[in-house]
Amino acid sequence: ILALITIPVVDNSLNKSKNDLYDTQKEQIIKGARDYYAQHLSELPNDTTTVKTINLNTLQSEGYLPSDIKNPKTGENFAPTTTIKITKVGKSYKYEILENTIKS
Repeated sequence: ILALITIPVVDNSLNKSKNDLYDTQKEQIIKGARDYYAQHLSELPNDTTTVKTINLNTLQSEGYLPSDIKNPKTGENFAPTTTIKITKVGKSYKYEILENTIKS
């Protein structure tokens, strides 16, 4: 009976930890993209209709991110083709990871 109560609680806790770490890893990737574009301002979109993208491989090869960022949901490294989309919103920029590019 104790196992029936404990196992789901532990399982939920582990899943929450993986999801939290996943979000942290995604934030790290976005920070790498922000750092990259802080050094490459001329490459940012200059209007709200233009979309720029950069992939994880570029950020890693340029030294903005480590080469071994693991996806805690899969235990594998994020795919080098993981893509970050940058759009201009007003006077600032929005960075988002395209979820369908995360897996290798």
